[in-house]
Amino acid sequence: MNDDLWRVRGDFRVSRRVPWDVDDSLRPHLDRVVDALREYDVAAEIDLDADLESARVVLALTVVGDPESDRESAAREILSEVILGCGGRHEGLLPLNVESRLSMRSGPWSGLRTPNWTVHGFTSEPVGTD
Repeated sequence: MNDDLWRVRGDFRVSRRVPWDVDDSLRPHLDRVVDALREYDVAAEIDLDADLESARVVLALTVVGDPESDRESAAREILSEVILGCGGRHEGLLPLNVESRLSMRSGPWSGLRTPNWTVHGFTSEPVGTD
């Protein structure tokens, strides 16, 4: 077992008030999120699986970190920064008292077109080595 690697997996529904099929912009948004995650050294591996019709997204990261750190919390904070930085918002990713104080960064998305990432599950486990 490699104590420095953890696999975190978030199950999301990415919605917005204007349906995604109006302008087919879900895939470009997801691509921007993955590209932004690649900027973080702690994200050793990124896997994204998306059903574009239902807007269900599974995002899995292999996170490198100090064995004493809380890698799940760190991954949640990184995902929060990335989602907000890509013009989206999220619900259920951070503790309510933290999430309620976050402000969305302005970007190419506005009001009705803002992607909203709702967490439907989040897990973390150590990565085993062979």
